[in-house]
Amino acid sequence: GNKGTWFFAAAENSRELNPAIYIPGQSTIPNTQARRRYQSFSNIGFYESGNNTNYHSLVLNLEKRFSRGLSVLANYTWSKKMDDYGWTNPYDRRFDYALSREDVPHNLKFSNVWEIPGMNLPRGLSALLNGWALNSLVTWQSGFPFSVTAGRDNSLRGVNRDRADYIGGGDPNLGSGRSHGEMVARFFDTSRFVQNATGTFGNSGRNILRGPRYFNTDVGLLKNNRVAEQLNLQFRAEFFNIFNNVNFNLPGSNLSATAQYGRITSALDPRILQFGLKLLF
Repeated sequence: GNKGTWFFAAAENSRELNPAIYIPGQSTIPNTQARRRYQSFSNIGFYESGNNTNYHSLVLNLEKRFSRGLSVLANYTWSKKMDDYGWTNPYDRRFDYALSREDVPHNLKFSNVWEIPGMNLPRGLSALLNGWALNSLVTWQSGFPFSVTAGRDNSLRGVNRDRADYIGGGDPNLGSGRSHGEMVARFFDTSRFVQNATGTFGNSGRNILRGPRYFNTDVGLLKNNRVAEQLNLQFRAEFFNIFNNVNFNLPGSNLSATAQYGRITSALDPRILQFGLKLLF
């Protein structure tokens, strides 16, 4: 585990120093500027080293070297990462203390390298059949967390980072164990969220939903060809996402973007094949 203090905030996480003052019954979108503390300025973003993080994990590694050039490595990480990035509420940093957007509670990787043993063959066949190696990397991990945003300045503060209100009634996470068609059309229970109440920043927690999980297998095949004593020509064939698994990006989570709200509109790369030659000297 580790604790991080005084981390620098990126532009999207700057603190608003000139929010509009909310006056019940008198605040509107048109009079936002008139309600700001410093009338000569609109938004004032303050970039500071003032954020905090903490991370805890259990890491397990298993490595085994077998005979005949085969070695395998398995790694599993069970973790939790929290931070307070966001400054949705310019008066309360704790309002955004929640799971980090990089939080991945389960991450499993399995890799292997097999240097195929050479055979005692005539020179011509040896050049063709010896010098091969095979490696692979299998990755399975949980999806990334995300928030449901209002897409409107219902808080009437001029910050425009409001989150939606969660009305309860069950877990809005529908999970990744459904058909692709169901996940694309409605990844989470959109009916559980509504526009946040006027004058508030939204009662739904930051990053309370979990995106699609990720599974991928990469395979590499290479052959070393000794051209001279200190000169080696290496042929490489690499297959990224060899099984062509569909790995979705996060769904639309802006409550005001009705066409994309709750829907998945993009995915990561499909299967990619790559061939190359490398000269080592």
